[in-house]
Parts: sequence; C-alpha cells; structure tokens
Amino acid sequence: MRRTFLAIASFVFPAACLAQAAGDMTPRYVDAIDWPTKEAGLQKFALAEHMLSLSFDRFCGDAFCEGPYPNLRPMQLSCSVDTSNGTIKRCLWIFAGSNTSVDASGGTVRSSARVYKCNLRLARNTPVDVFYEAMHDGELLSKKLPMTRHTVYDSLVGCLP
Repeated sequence: MRRTFLAIASFVFPAACLAQAAGDMTPRYVDAIDWPTKEAGLQKFALAEHMLSLSFDRFCGDAFCEGPYPNLRPMQLSCSVDTSNGTIKRCLWIFAGSNTSVDASGGTVRSSARVYKCNLRLARNTPVDVFYEAMHDGELLSKKLPMTRHTVYDSLVGCLP
C-alpha cells in the first residue's frame, strides 16, 4: 500500500505543480486593450479606433465607397501585443459593406454583403505607445504609420474594393 501511495505521489504532485506554474505564466500575446494589464489599454485603444474610423468616414467617398459596396463601414480594429517587449505584433481592421436594390416590378429587395479583413502595415516591433501617439490626430489615412513609409491608406488598397 505504501509503495502504491509513493508511486502515485511521485506522478500526481509534480503534475499538480506544473499545472499551477503553467496557470501563472503570462501569455506571449494579448489584445491591445489588455496591455499592460487587463483592460488597462481600453481607453487609449478605443480612441485610436475611433480616430481611424472618423478618418475613414471622411476619406471613404473619394476612394473606397464608390465601388460595389457604397456603404462600406469600419467594424472593428484589433491588435495583438507581444508581452515580452510591449510591441504590436499585428493589427487587423475589419470592414463590412453591403448593397441593396429594389426590383421595380415585384418590390423584392435584393442585397449583397461582404466582410473585409485588412492588415495595417505596421513596422516590426512598433511600441504600443508609439502607435497610440500616431493615432491621436490628423488625417490618419494619409499619415505614415510609425517607423514606416506606409500609410493606413496603403494598408487598405488591395484589401478594400
């Protein structure tokens, strides 16, 4: 019986310790709103997303909103942050567009819709705070992204219709 207990204990206790240690580990990547701690970046990120959306709305009619989806709208911006160095790994900006028409003879409404997933062309290891500073003001679609020669507009060309 004692031998059985020792055999079980030699497997169970180390496994429990490893599980506890794994639960305490910081994940490698988190959503930008959760950097540096849970929801700590929520206000800064929401402001950056809002400013980008306003800039897109002002720019849309001249560039992207004359195509097959004239009511193209930004839906969500999401960025991942590398917790080991506080830099942005990737930002994905989601857009949705639709178009409707009415059949004159039968009154049927026809619709088509599409979702677009656009990567922002950020420089590798762009610090989160540098990204937020760049998203503060101005015409953001034509502004160069930090540490790059690319604009937000460059990120959308080829992604949006």
